[in-house]
Amino acid sequence: MNKHTESCFCHDLQQLLEEQEKLSLKGFRFVCESIGYDTIPFIISNQECRFEAFGRSVTGNCFITPVFRLEKLDINHCCAVLSLLEPVDIDGCPMEFCDEVYSLIKTQECIIVDLSCFCALEPLSPKLVDRPLPIIEPK
Repeated sequence: MNKHTESCFCHDLQQLLEEQEKLSLKGFRFVCESIGYDTIPFIISNQECRFEAFGRSVTGNCFITPVFRLEKLDINHCCAVLSLLEPVDIDGCPMEFCDEVYSLIKTQECIIVDLSCFCALEPLSPKLVDRPLPIIEPK
């Protein structure tokens, strides 16, 4: 990957972090309702495949995820701290990431990533993060 592509990717993540902070309504003087979202989930990939990481859920189970939250960005060194988001189905059970994912659960698991390895960024809907599971009434 050339330096220009690396720089563009880091700047894209910098913009994502800025938008994530705006969505969370941090830094506003007169707006203090918690109506915002604090995460823009995303997938990153290189020219061959999407990046995945192993983590441990809040329940202690191991999981694999390609979905992350940007925690910190070092634009000078083009690296970032990412937290892992655990994909779950409509019943709250861990699952592989696919179109059937109902929610992305925040975890305390973080990794440091050299962003020069990546060239594609796919943001997902902030509404997926910690989406409440539906209440199913017994029949």
